[in-house]
Amino acid sequence: MASRRLEVLQAHLGGLRVQEDDDRELERQATSAAATTLPPPDQMFDFLTRDNKQLRGQIFEFLKDPLYRPNYYLSMQGFRDLTSKRVAKFVGARFFSVFDYVNDPLKFQAALECLSFCDYSLAIKSGVHFTLCGGTIAKLGTEKHHDVLRAMDTLELPGSFGMTELGHGSNVMGIETTAVYDPASQEFILNTPNNEASKFWIGGVAQTARISAIFAQLTVNGRNEGPHVFIVHLRDASGNFMPGVRCADNGPKQGLLGVDNGQIWLNNVRVPRDALLDRFATVDSAGNYRSPIANVQQRFGTMIGGLTTGRMLIAQGAVDACKIGCTIAIRYAADRPQFGDRPILSYLTHQRRLFVGLSTTYAFHLAMLQLKQVVIKGGPDAAKQVHIVSSGLKAGATWHRVKILQDCRECCGGMGFLAINRIGPMLNDMNVDTTFEGDNTVLMAQVAKPLLDAAVKARMTSAPPPPKVMEMDLCKTCVGRLLAWREQMLTAGLAADMAAAAAKGGANAAMAALDDNLDRVTQLGWAWTDRHTFAAFQAEAAAAPPQLQPALNLLALLYGLTRIEAGVECYLSTGALSGEAMKAVHAKANALCRELGAGNGRLALALCDGFGIPDHLLQAPIAIGNWRTFEG
Repeated sequence: MASRRLEVLQAHLGGLRVQEDDDRELERQATSAAATTLPPPDQMFDFLTRDNKQLRGQIFEFLKDPLYRPNYYLSMQGFRDLTSKRVAKFVGARFFSVFDYVNDPLKFQAALECLSFCDYSLAIKSGVHFTLCGGTIAKLGTEKHHDVLRAMDTLELPGSFGMTELGHGSNVMGIETTAVYDPASQEFILNTPNNEASKFWIGGVAQTARISAIFAQLTVNGRNEGPHVFIVHLRDASGNFMPGVRCADNGPKQGLLGVDNGQIWLNNVRVPRDALLDRFATVDSAGNYRSPIANVQQRFGTMIGGLTTGRMLIAQGAVDACKIGCTIAIRYAADRPQFGDRPILSYLTHQRRLFVGLSTTYAFHLAMLQLKQVVIKGGPDAAKQVHIVSSGLKAGATWHRVKILQDCRECCGGMGFLAINRIGPMLNDMNVDTTFEGDNTVLMAQVAKPLLDAAVKARMTSAPPPPKVMEMDLCKTCVGRLLAWREQMLTAGLAADMAAAAAKGGANAAMAALDDNLDRVTQLGWAWTDRHTFAAFQAEAAAAPPQLQPALNLLALLYGLTRIEAGVECYLSTGALSGEAMKAVHAKANALCRELGAGNGRLALALCDGFGIPDHLLQAPIAIGNWRTFEG
């Protein structure tokens, strides 16, 4: 019946003819087969887990230790103490080294990714130490700094990352902390010139960090050379502050209570010349500054390049949280009846929330796998590509995580509100991921900027015509074209406005025009992310083992259709799609949800099992036990 209603709607569409008949037929067969052919969970897990499988298994086994069991009755200080003990025990197991940040980045990321499955405070506190502090020293420092890294590997020197200031979040180039070279003593003198220049939200600073990778404006011989990074000792081995260092506790937060965020002020803090991370900039004993990167802006871009790994870990952490949330909510919904014996998973409203979340989770996981390969392969344009892709995926994945976990929480009703069932605490602890490692709105602008620059330079300011459609056949090729057209149309429209402003008033007028359309810039960042992630999903599904392809093709199409729904204003306002066409998009998405929900969600449950999350990390009683025997 549902397919017949869809055919009737398709008959009204007028205009959308896609030529790839073979593609449409193969996809029809694949999505139909998905309803009856379940993907083997072990094969799906192998497909989704491309690297360091043995290491991941070892860490998951290690996390069975009772120390890592959840405890939701702790005070803030109790949670901080527990998190510190957890980090210490994990570091003591020596699963990886801070040197792997450079030598084996996939191993480095794999080890830290595993911690998100256990507890986000554990993951973030470890990430600040190893990734932000250790990784920055490993990337920007030289051999003289290896003793510090070795001490970080044993947690002898707990690290922090002193970049963000009270008055400077996203604008790192504008930080005000100063570092002036004193040739007489061959030291750098660091100062916090005003309270807005105090380092703020610095993880580990309130109680535990002994060192910090401090970003400061470097002045040598009276000349400002832009932001550079210095190793600054905050505390001695006994926990006492070093001369000129003052720190304060940021106190209770919305979540992430296991991380002791704090504030730093520096008053004439002297550090030796070797404290400068000098791979890309040196100051000799006579006070001569040298750098192989002459341009201050380019040099700055190199200095903050270490943020990319952190951004990737945050994005993957968001994806992994969605895996947990979807698995808990879908398992519970398949077993929980309402209004008689009908499972709540059989209701379309449930399916629409949970299955769209499931498809989106798969989409971003597969896009992240492709991004990791770009990092490993490297090449002359890799750094720029990684910056753009990681910005879009981090923003998209974390914004989606907010919605997906909220939907999962609501779909579990009161059980979803209980801390022991995991979803609520994740919502609180992870809310910050939309603004750290780059505010999402700013990151979407980072995605859009190179698209606009290229369009203006090439004078591509005419909006392309929408895909020609004679009749609607909502296959992946059609969906891919519609997503690509939205990106192109938004790019051309913004580029045209900038070019027109530049013709009248020059570069400043062009920037003013961009500023007046920042909402559209964010839309463009979303459009690029939707198109890129869907394309990654398509490519990965096509390369998957045959047993997995039907389910992956179904999920990919559902994801693409719902991203067209997300851009409905664009398609309808431009006439690219008619109202009837959008009805067909909606009906097709509903039909795919029904396929996923057939047989009380057999396919959806198998796809959740494919994530391979062990029970001791899934944790929620409603997902790993019998809710009927639940006692608080």
